[in-house]
Amino acid sequence: MAVYYKLGIKSFSESKDRIIRNNQNNNQFIDTIENANFINGYDLFTYSPARYQDQNKKALLDDVIQNKRYIPSRQDILIARFYPKPLPNYYTYEQHSDISKTYAFIPNTFDYIPSDEVNAIDWHMNFANYDIFSYYHGSLLAQDELQVLECPQLACLREYLLQQSNQNNGDKPFSTRVMENNLPYPILISNTERAIDLNTANLYGNSFSNSSKSTVLKSYKYLNPSQIINIVAIEAPKYGQGSYTIQQIEYILQACLTAYSAAKTLANTTYILNKQKSAKMPLKTYIHTGWFGCGAYGGNRAIMIVLQILAAKMAGIEKIIFHTVTDNCQQEIQNAETCLKNLFDNDHKPLSINELITKIVNEHFQWGFSNGT
Repeated sequence: MAVYYKLGIKSFSESKDRIIRNNQNNNQFIDTIENANFINGYDLFTYSPARYQDQNKKALLDDVIQNKRYIPSRQDILIARFYPKPLPNYYTYEQHSDISKTYAFIPNTFDYIPSDEVNAIDWHMNFANYDIFSYYHGSLLAQDELQVLECPQLACLREYLLQQSNQNNGDKPFSTRVMENNLPYPILISNTERAIDLNTANLYGNSFSNSSKSTVLKSYKYLNPSQIINIVAIEAPKYGQGSYTIQQIEYILQACLTAYSAAKTLANTTYILNKQKSAKMPLKTYIHTGWFGCGAYGGNRAIMIVLQILAAKMAGIEKIIFHTVTDNCQQEIQNAETCLKNLFDNDHKPLSINELITKIVNEHFQWGFSNGT
């Protein structure tokens, strides 16, 4: 019997119907879902095991399973892929100045601790390669690979997606690509488990594979119970030179707008999966991000702050939180906030999307250089 048929999995049509029911009367963006599956988390872990090639990663997962006795729950995971969302015709001053839509900068890395607000859904960015989780099994430990290592079901999800792409199971094949033809197709994953908290102080990047097995095993904390987290995967443009172009800015805005809007579309369903109960009040959506596209891809920190905040405003995201690792980034933050402050003239007339992008182009934000991770 094919592995696919052993999994507790709902087809695309079944999954979409379930999302529609959970959304009650708020289904205006349902047609933006390109594909979706609910998958039993225990079955996924059992029938599509991780296939690590790096020995340190394999040793860490083996220790968690064999010595810590990690077994995932049987709760469903939702994986959903979204069509690109067109940019709006206009961006208004009312959107820009809406004090109910905020942002914050925190000098740490992702700790995945949920918001104190009971009606908030937290999403954490995965700074993806165009082919989701495609390098998880190798020696590098950058943001993408770290997230997969700490959340064991994500590696299993990658293996499942590769398996189902080679099988004729009667359902719509689920693409692993978050970018096609230079257009964003975000993939969102709701309700996966984070079982490992790895201290990466001396392990990040290429240092991981050069470390001893004992060092790696001493550097993690087993989380019992696991944290329940939700992930948004999109890819940034990479390896640019000189000033950012209109096309690059359009892509970043569209990728973030599509992803953040998708998070709001899945809010009710994700709340039910996370809490095992329905929401009794309107939900807020919080996006946790960081230096998106600014590490290995060489992006400019200030413009990535600007574009993510603008996309969050356009999508109606209640709060976007930038995890900046350290507080040694005040100049980049100041440059971004100055750009945002100067977008509108004194008359506060709406900006066409072309006018908005032109204003950002005219700031002449410069590409940086890859940091090698």
